[in-house]
Amino acid sequence: MSVPFHYLLQSAVGREYGSDRHGWSMLDDLFDMWPHVTAAIAILLTALNTYLLGDPQYLGWCVLALAVQLVARAIAKLAYRRRDLADTLDRWLLVFWFTASGSGLLWGLSLSLLLIDATPDARVTILTVGCVMVQSASARAYMAPLPALTQSGLMLAMLLGVTVAHGDLLIVPICVLFVLFQIAYIRRLIQLRLAQMQAESEKNTLLNQLERTNSELKLANERLARHALTDGLTGLPNRRHFDRSLSEMLARATRRRQSFSLVLIDVDQFKRFNDTHGHLAGDGCLAAVGKAMAQTIRGTDVIARYGGEEFALLLPETGKDAARALTENLRRAIAAVDLSHLPGSPASVTASLGIASKSADEITSAEQLIACADEALYAAKHEGRDCVRHADDLPRETTLRA
Repeated sequence: MSVPFHYLLQSAVGREYGSDRHGWSMLDDLFDMWPHVTAAIAILLTALNTYLLGDPQYLGWCVLALAVQLVARAIAKLAYRRRDLADTLDRWLLVFWFTASGSGLLWGLSLSLLLIDATPDARVTILTVGCVMVQSASARAYMAPLPALTQSGLMLAMLLGVTVAHGDLLIVPICVLFVLFQIAYIRRLIQLRLAQMQAESEKNTLLNQLERTNSELKLANERLARHALTDGLTGLPNRRHFDRSLSEMLARATRRRQSFSLVLIDVDQFKRFNDTHGHLAGDGCLAAVGKAMAQTIRGTDVIARYGGEEFALLLPETGKDAARALTENLRRAIAAVDLSHLPGSPASVTASLGIASKSADEITSAEQLIACADEALYAAKHEGRDCVRHADDLPRETTLRA
């Protein structure tokens, strides 16, 4: 996978794809102390080996330089952990660059001090340890190549200077080839890292798109569900919603031993209204009546379009006396609806309303309750319309039995 050249330049200073999140994560790793502790142990073992093979004159200075390096890195890590939240990533990239350069300089100084008067066998060991440290730094250099190359370059330059001073000129082309190899190695690591991050970025983009699509689909399904349960003309719940609500609310009232009432509402002489004023006025009339009823009922009640010019009202936790009072208010609200804005400027309409109730201890079915309310509605229409009748008040007794 090819990587654009400007991304390689960004990565050279730790600015992979310009992402601060990746940059801070990278610095968390780069300021870790364990690689420096490991390097210090390696140099100390090298110093011990050099001491056993001879008597290096600058052993104490070597250990001192190594101690300064460890203390400096510990201070840098502590400062990084306690940084101000307002600090910028670029500032700490620069801090890391300086600390990495200091580490390379002090590592190179420690090994060079050992190399000055080391025996030939010890010299081989010192150069080997130096190369291993450069190789180890290269393994992490893909995160911030320029600081890592600066660190390795300073260390190699100091070792190379002492070696050349001893007359070992062959080491020069060997070091040049080694550095070129490390640069090619780091470049390949950068490409792999950036390819991985680009794939991660594309994955996150696709996941975000999928999340948005799922959210839109969920909203569309919710709208579809609402439309499936809503009457298009009046905006009230439709017959399907009414049937479901009646079943659920009646079952809950029975389970909790609560009273419950059902009201059926029929707009009086609606066929004559349509014939006189037209179907557009008829639709406007039903919409206005539905709005008036929705504004009159309680928040716990459910008003639905039952069919045609008929509506149904569910009254939870409502006995027959309270149902009568609420239904009478509903009748007056319907009669007060202003229809003068409709075609033909029709007069107000009235409605007949029939109630059926179950007491707290009674058990009945939805079908029985609807049948009783329907009988009460028929009685209201038979007795002159624009009135409320309760099933319990009918001349013939209607009982709700288990």
